[in-house]
Amino acid sequence: MSGKKMVFKKKLKRTGLAVALVIVFAATWVVLDRTEHRPGWLTVEAPAAAVVGQPLEIKVTLKKSVKGRAFGSPLARGLYPRASTAEVDPPGKPALIASRMRTAKPGTPAAVEATQIVCTLHRAGADRKIRGYLASSGPTREAAGGGTFSFIFKVPEREDMAFASAIIFLSPTGEWQDGTRAVSTKLMPVKRDGTAAQNLGLEKTRVYHYSTAAESAAAKAAERGPRRGSSPWAHPIIFVILISSAALCRAKAGRKRPDVSPGETRERTIWLAFAAVFVFSAFLELSGVVGHLAAWGRRLAEEGNLYDLRKPYQKAAMATVAAAALGLFLLFLRAMRKPGSHRFVWGVGIGLAAYLSVSFVSVLSFHAIDVVGGMTWHGVSPVDTARGMGALISLISAVAAQRSRKGTPGG
Repeated sequence: MSGKKMVFKKKLKRTGLAVALVIVFAATWVVLDRTEHRPGWLTVEAPAAAVVGQPLEIKVTLKKSVKGRAFGSPLARGLYPRASTAEVDPPGKPALIASRMRTAKPGTPAAVEATQIVCTLHRAGADRKIRGYLASSGPTREAAGGGTFSFIFKVPEREDMAFASAIIFLSPTGEWQDGTRAVSTKLMPVKRDGTAAQNLGLEKTRVYHYSTAAESAAAKAAERGPRRGSSPWAHPIIFVILISSAALCRAKAGRKRPDVSPGETRERTIWLAFAAVFVFSAFLELSGVVGHLAAWGRRLAEEGNLYDLRKPYQKAAMATVAAAALGLFLLFLRAMRKPGSHRFVWGVGIGLAAYLSVSFVSVLSFHAIDVVGGMTWHGVSPVDTARGMGALISLISAVAAQRSRKGTPGG
């Protein structure tokens, strides 16, 4: 009976561990999903592509009683609709359109009813950055109480145009400088074959928060204020910690001896593996190779029109890292309870895993992580601090292993 109870307890513990890992994965996913600040005050339908010379319809459905401003983390900070002097004025009322698109003075509009909706079409180059104004859909529309609105554009030809995007904003006056909320649609690839428009029906499309005139002015004012960049010493300091850890791990491994037990041989292999990973990580820390690889990956995603589809994979990767970190920590606690546990090996492994995990997440270029990485306190960013602390835990554990009384490679 006692044997059955022990088996039952083991199964119960494994089930609990699996449930905990799933909960951490799901919670991480939800938190990251919430940081995307998807505008919830409207839904937009658009075709999969924009065809030069052909009509393009954007259908917008507003929720009832949309009021006030929508603050969030803009995905295109510093970019805002403007009329380019290099563009031809659209038909209708060019002076009115230009006045709507001019840059506003710094200030914050009051939280009033947004009764006007405006939709304009803009272009983006191969770099996927919204810049040039393309066309207007006509005068402003009354938007009080919500409703569905259809905006029709004729896509003009531009030599440097690879994508098109609609910018939709609400304003009590219809003027851009008084705008209370704004979004941009997912970039639509531009096609220059007129027959391609035959099968382009409307489908629900992604929308992203877009900086209003007031938000852009506030961001520019903050940029003009006193700012401290990231310390240039962060990478060299982490490099020194990693190299020192590598040297200590190699010293702990010692020379290969024929008269040792299989367990000590395995530990020596672990110490040598740690040393190799530390050396490789130190190389990446100073060489800048990781940054070049990340930029190369972004370019491939942009060229393959996969950039907007990367977020689910980024969230899945980060949620997996969080779940794996919990699992590794629980294994560490379990190992510490066992007699003769090699806590120094686990200490080095935990620190190294923390360093690699945070470094990996920071390279994924998820917007919320980038925002945190851009924050500094006395020149030190939270991401570099977390990476440095992980490397330091490994160094301290390696030093403790060297000073341990045991002369065997285990520690």
